[in-house]
Amino acid sequence: MSGCEARDAKKLVRSPSGLRMVPEHRSARSPFGLDEPPWVPDKECPRCMQCETKFDFITRKHHCRRCGKCFCDKCCSKKVPLPRMCFVDPVRQCAECALVSQKETEFYDKQLKVLMNGATFFVTLGTSDKSELMVCRLSNNQRYLVLDGDSHYEIEIIQISTVQILTEGFTPGGGNTRAIGMTLQYKVPGSEELTQMKLTASEDFSCNRKLSASWLAAMHKVSKGAKLPEALEA
Repeated sequence: MSGCEARDAKKLVRSPSGLRMVPEHRSARSPFGLDEPPWVPDKECPRCMQCETKFDFITRKHHCRRCGKCFCDKCCSKKVPLPRMCFVDPVRQCAECALVSQKETEFYDKQLKVLMNGATFFVTLGTSDKSELMVCRLSNNQRYLVLDGDSHYEIEIIQISTVQILTEGFTPGGGNTRAIGMTLQYKVPGSEELTQMKLTASEDFSCNRKLSASWLAAMHKVSKGAKLPEALEA
């Protein structure tokens, strides 16, 4: 087990919003996670905050688990997965939040799984002229980029400042391009200076090239870290 995954134990907790499976240690939280929002107090919402229907004994009020606002059943009837808040089951959300959560779920199901499965690259550190063949993957707790070969690196996702995808095949008149690698800059804990790393896809087999291109595309989105909504729109 690598050092970045040694504190991955989780616990089941119950909140007014539902059951959540969360890390035992807050420091092990995914950088893509969200905190539960405070609910708008019942006394402050006599009407639905969407359609303005007045609440009474028949028209009950419901809170959206994502935004915490108060709605009638018609405006807050959808139950949608919300992995960013670690909910075990789909939870009630307003129409606007449900659309965002559905988009994020697709992101989690596709992009993050691709990254955690990993891909093989030639890795060059700094200005070195030597490269090393390494398997690159996202850690299970989604906090680190882990690189394994003869050497071993763990780069915290939130410390990555820039990611540039390297492509080939572009022509002035237009045409298809494909991702062949990437360069990234990141901070090492305890240092304010940026370290540069270059990853180049292996050309050994066509299947490896396809896997590497998919991994690079996913990494480009995930590298936006705390700016996840923008990453989802990319």
